[in-house]
Amino acid sequence: MTEILSDADIAKEPEVLNTPMKDAFDWSDSKVDVRDAIWDHIMESNNHSTDKTAEAMKPFLDMSEDEVKDYVEKNLKK
Repeated sequence: MTEILSDADIAKEPEVLNTPMKDAFDWSDSKVDVRDAIWDHIMESNNHSTDKTAEAMKPFLDMSEDEVKDYVEKNLKK
């Protein structure tokens, strides 16, 4: 028997991940989505290992909007 899940039962990734940096942060003028900016930052910090970066990105899918924004503020703001 298959259980039908409601939208509330399905974990949703933070919408900010799909928002352009310039729209999510007043200090940025980048058109790159937040997800891609985080990806690029992590790639730079781990010798451009795609496997390590993919693994490091997984926790962002379960974070709150505020947690993602806090990470970006602390790690990507110049």
